[in-house]
Amino acid sequence: MYKLIVIIAAAMPTIFLLRALFVGRSPKPSKAFSEFKKQIDYLVWAILFVIGCIFVYSVASLIHSMWR
Repeated sequence: MYKLIVIIAAAMPTIFLLRALFVGRSPKPSKAFSEFKKQIDYLVWAILFVIGCIFVYSVASLIHSMWR
């Protein structure tokens, strides 16, 4: 049973690659996927901004505690 799961898991990237190469996409799902990717990009930038703010705050807090 585990061997079957491993074989299927190993074959999935090959199947997806062949499907992407030989099966054309219609423009409607492509547009929806493009919009979804844009929303994901905004989410990633927002998360990176929050992480940057936290980093700047922690460095400023460290410098302020050393300054005293």
